[in-house]
Amino acid sequence: MAGFQGRMLEVNLSKGSSRETFVEKDSLRKYIGGSGLGAKLLFDRVSPDVDPLSPENTLFVLGGPISGTSLPGGARFSICAKSPQTDMWGEACCGGNFAAEMRGAGWDGIIVEGASDRPAYVLVEDGKVEIKDASDLWGKDTHQVADLLKEQHGKKAKILSIGDAGERLVKFAAVANDNRGFAARCGMGAVMGSKKLKAIVVKGNGKIEMADPERFAECRKVLIQKAKDHIATQVLGMMGTNAALGVSAVTGDLPAKNWMIGDNSTIAAGIDGSVLSSPQYLTGNDSCHGCMVGCKRMVQITEGPYKGMSGPGPEYEGVASLGSLLMIGDMAAVIRMNEICNQHGIDCISAGATLAMVMDCWERGIISAKDTDGIEMTWGNAEAAIQMLHKIARREGFGDILAEGSKRASEKIGNGASQCTVEIKGMEVPMHDPRANYAAGLAYATGIRGACHTSDPSYSLSSGVMDWPELGLVPTINLKESSGLAQVVKNCQDLGGIYNSAVLCYMLIMPVNAEDITNVISAASGFDYDFKELIECGERIWHLKRGLSNLMGIAAKDDRLPKQILTPTTEGGSAGCAPDIELMLKEFYPVRGLADDGRPTKDTLERLGLSELATKLYT
Repeated sequence: MAGFQGRMLEVNLSKGSSRETFVEKDSLRKYIGGSGLGAKLLFDRVSPDVDPLSPENTLFVLGGPISGTSLPGGARFSICAKSPQTDMWGEACCGGNFAAEMRGAGWDGIIVEGASDRPAYVLVEDGKVEIKDASDLWGKDTHQVADLLKEQHGKKAKILSIGDAGERLVKFAAVANDNRGFAARCGMGAVMGSKKLKAIVVKGNGKIEMADPERFAECRKVLIQKAKDHIATQVLGMMGTNAALGVSAVTGDLPAKNWMIGDNSTIAAGIDGSVLSSPQYLTGNDSCHGCMVGCKRMVQITEGPYKGMSGPGPEYEGVASLGSLLMIGDMAAVIRMNEICNQHGIDCISAGATLAMVMDCWERGIISAKDTDGIEMTWGNAEAAIQMLHKIARREGFGDILAEGSKRASEKIGNGASQCTVEIKGMEVPMHDPRANYAAGLAYATGIRGACHTSDPSYSLSSGVMDWPELGLVPTINLKESSGLAQVVKNCQDLGGIYNSAVLCYMLIMPVNAEDITNVISAASGFDYDFKELIECGERIWHLKRGLSNLMGIAAKDDRLPKQILTPTTEGGSAGCAPDIELMLKEFYPVRGLADDGRPTKDTLERLGLSELATKLYT
């Protein structure tokens, strides 16, 4: 069968069983795939009051119509569940080669229910499925697991796995995709760990069939040329996602010292894109399946205390969260810390932000060496940060507290530590400062999984290369004026619902337009979408995710920005700037279709065909 059929492999670890199911066509059309479809399946199958780390929570590994194809940016897939980090809707996205192998095996998604009573991994070889003993893998890091499973099942095998952080239920544990990519946010690794699921291994020999192969081939040809010609993808190919870190420092976009200072150019000079891409560290670049951009950095350290490390380098978020946020301007140290996060399987954004909270608390005298197991958590202390990362992943000593994430950890520390956290709904804020882009601030405050920079393209509006006139997303928008951005952010969120469900790499949204994305999703899926219908799908998906989190306890009071972000800096590119979040929310709610209490209105839900959600929210 051609196109995205919604063919799911369902594995029940409690029963030790598996079966094939199909998602109905109406749901595929309305929710597209990826995280949009994940929200629909979670709504249908999982109680909103479920404990995220219980067997009753279900894990969804889902592709979309574009996932695993030869389209540039088409390598991605989503992992969804109720989040143990935020206790609300959770999703993480990843590139690499797993989606292509999963769909090549004939599956559009893998659904994992229940929990094993011993360490296990799921082996999928085309239509053959086995639940195998993983006792010999338990306790090993993500690199070791990938190497051992490839030795056993062949180099063609593609692997999702967790490290010891996932095993120990660190609330921001990540899922590793081979040794090159990570579905890091929302603690999906902890969900796997709670199920005693060490890994999912897939091998597929089939071909991913498009509904309209000729139309898809033409779309691919157009998108390849656009990616080659566009300045954003050209720069990504040359210097990776860390390319603009130096520019971010100048404009006020790059946070430093736990978001407290605006001029961080000195720190940035040691860790910007030119440093990471210099011969001192760079050994080559790498691409996800089917992509010619090559934005991934392959690095090595040949001298100094971290000598001997080689492998995937940090992305922008890792460099900023483990570098400037901690006042560490040593690229070798940042590379090493990022590698530690990868090996243990923890989200580098949440890890860096949690360490920043600790360093802030240290400076204020809230904690001391007696609290931190003798480790001096001072600004810029890379060795201290490295020691604490290991302790977090292993839940040792003070690390056991920090493994809960900055919000819960600060509550346990007490004595005003909560004033040092920079999180929204329990999710640590990504490394783009809303004081440089108020639209990003509104998107963070209302984010459907907490503070997020990939759920929608709001933060990219400040780059000057985001140009979607069909949605009013043009480079001339005034991003330092609080009033008037509600419609802009809504449109960004609806667009995000499309590309996170298709699933299309965020970086490839910049070179394409409404016609491109409509053509390629239609050709891949077989549904005769027009752009108006796709935008309605994006709107429906956003409200379903929002409604799920409402059912899980999220309300208007949780749409906020942290104190640090609302405090203007006195220096740097955004000196004196801060968004008026109350004004922005006042304008946003009616535009977005939300009631004053933060729930989607009944009218909004009925218009979008979400009557079942309306019933649950309003009865």
